[in-house]
Amino acid sequence: MSADQDDTLPFSQRTGLAPIPPQLNLGEVSDELRRLLWYAVHTDFQTCLREGYNGYYIHGRWREILRDVSVRVFKQMPDKVSYNGYDNEKRLKEVFTRSDIGVLFDFTEFLLRHAQSGSQFKSDVTAAFVDSRAAYRVIEGRTIVAVGTAEQAATFQRAIDDAERSLARGVRTHLINAGAALRKGDWSGCVRESIHAVESVAVLLAPDENTLGSALLVLERKGYLHGSLKAALSKLYGYASDEEGARHALVFSDKANIDEADALFMLGACASFVSFLISKGYSAEILSTAARHPV
Repeated sequence: MSADQDDTLPFSQRTGLAPIPPQLNLGEVSDELRRLLWYAVHTDFQTCLREGYNGYYIHGRWREILRDVSVRVFKQMPDKVSYNGYDNEKRLKEVFTRSDIGVLFDFTEFLLRHAQSGSQFKSDVTAAFVDSRAAYRVIEGRTIVAVGTAEQAATFQRAIDDAERSLARGVRTHLINAGAALRKGDWSGCVRESIHAVESVAVLLAPDENTLGSALLVLERKGYLHGSLKAALSKLYGYASDEEGARHALVFSDKANIDEADALFMLGACASFVSFLISKGYSAEILSTAARHPV
């Protein structure tokens, strides 16, 4: 390890093999989100520019928006507001490229909620959050909310680290693939890989079995798994198997009926179960404690 690497980071973050999906990166704004937000604002702003004797000036809807932005956000006196196109475009771009997340989102909400903001502008801003797979979304065209939680991110990271320490490499691979699918917007792929991660660790604990259902029965029978938890896992497995196209190849349609909320839930739930089952494996001495606490 080089001197400039932080050895307190989990293995998966040090190696870069398992980045947290962007939907769970609370408190962060990706370059892509900034670019798409500025694209939405810039496109709408450009429709209200007119050429004059001394360059471009602001006309129409954005003249009122900029007046309110200047007075209410930038705290200028109303008689000092400039309507120069170049100056205002430069100042707006600065907000979207350099502001921290709090300032950026406050400003974006201000624009969304302004009486002169049009439906196409609101639609474009909303799409920017979706297309960049941000950890936030716009609801009702006016409010930015988180779609993931810090707890989900921590649970996902812990499951990957648990799998790495227990030498459950197949489990870890499925978790990483689930996170990658979530990043790409492949919701059914995320669900499929998430449940495969649970299936892999269950089969690891019941090596004579080859499916999650049969492995859970063995674990319950041996007293390693409470009946209620076994039932919960079975229901998750049933959902992933029954939802058309989620676990198996698509047969009757081109797209499984799964959305981002489903994928986020399954990733978090399955990651929790992975860590739980690995812990049970240590307790039952099915997994080696040497792997858990390497020398």
